Amino acid sequence: MSIPPQRNQAYDEKGLPISKKLDIIIIIVVIMEFWVVALLLLGTLLVDVSSAYQQVVRAGAADPSIVYAHGWYHMTYTTATDIEMVRSRTLKGLLVGKVRPVYTEFNLTAGREANIWAPEIHQIDQVWYIFYSSGNGSEDCETSCRPRVLEGCEAPTPFYCSYRWRADLVPPAGYQGGSDGRDPFGIDASFLEIPGRGRYVLLSGKNQRSVQSIQIGPLNTTSWNVTSWHVISEPDQPWEKNVSNSRPRELWIGGIAINEGPHPLYHDGQIWITYSGSHCQTPNYGLGLLRYNGGDPLQRSSWIKSPKPVLFQANGNYGTGHNCFFNSPDGKETWIAYHATLQKHGACDGSRFTIAQPIRFVGNNTPTFEIPPNLDTYQDPPSGENFTSQAMEEGEMPFDGLTWM
Repeated sequence: MSIPPQRNQAYDEKGLPISKKLDIIIIIVVIMEFWVVALLLLGTLLVDVSSAYQQVVRAGAADPSIVYAHGWYHMTYTTATDIEMVRSRTLKGLLVGKVRPVYTEFNLTAGREANIWAPEIHQIDQVWYIFYSSGNGSEDCETSCRPRVLEGCEAPTPFYCSYRWRADLVPPAGYQGGSDGRDPFGIDASFLEIPGRGRYVLLSGKNQRSVQSIQIGPLNTTSWNVTSWHVISEPDQPWEKNVSNSRPRELWIGGIAINEGPHPLYHDGQIWITYSGSHCQTPNYGLGLLRYNGGDPLQRSSWIKSPKPVLFQANGNYGTGHNCFFNSPDGKETWIAYHATLQKHGACDGSRFTIAQPIRFVGNNTPTFEIPPNLDTYQDPPSGENFTSQAMEEGEMPFDGLTWM
């Protein structure tokens, strides 16, 4: 066997072969590259298992209502056939959280079993209630839907309450909606309390021209009687009746101009009501804002309407509306949750999903709303959310999915 010839070696000033030094440098570079890649992968994993989340809170969830109570987020939404509640220790966990059916109407003669829409969770005098609307199965919603309330229980959270129908939140004939005050149609019931003034039901009902408008009525939460409804906003702004880029009109149900989905917002002694304008069958469904100026809550002059929507379609999210507000776990932030769809012409169906974002208060405490985000971006969790310890405490996996499709 022949011995291969030796290459001519170059040496440094200390007598070490330069080729050996190059080998050492290459090894060091490879090791550094390994650790850079490892750190990048670790960073990706840390993003995934943290409580940051992609923008969709829950798929197939229109008309969201979220409350944070006793360490849990609780959420309801429209199913149309019953009311179910999902809960999670983290906001992003609502995507796959535990679901519990909390109400089904079995009394088919009561006229409450169909079109069960927009359930909202409210705690009144330590008791949990669900405000909602529904109709009967033999007539359309415009004929039979009424605002209603379910009574739950006095408990730390609303999740395990047994709910029963408590009342229809409809005043006597002559004090309802419509041209003669005899139209009891109403949807999207919500609850408002104004210190020093009283308690009220909010809803979408018919004005004197039979157009869906935001109405308010005095509410006795002992007898659950409502004495009268009063219009405080009707669709009189261009954005509230915008049909551009919408589906063919013959595919719609209901009118073009709409105000619906009222929800109260409280901050630093001030009160607002958000509501949705335009039809859900358009991409232009958005959020409007009413500011309470301290007068008689039953008078329209006591509610100052913003002339333009405060939240509107953006970044491929269409039909952005029907919202709720909830507080962060530490109470330092106010968040909004609302639904949207990827259908560019708008939609009133199961393609809608829930998005949640923090809102800010600026200047004279005016609420400001972020534009609907790109769904691929990540959102930091609400302030005070202790993801890891809470998730592990309940035996939940720290990573519960970041995609919603």
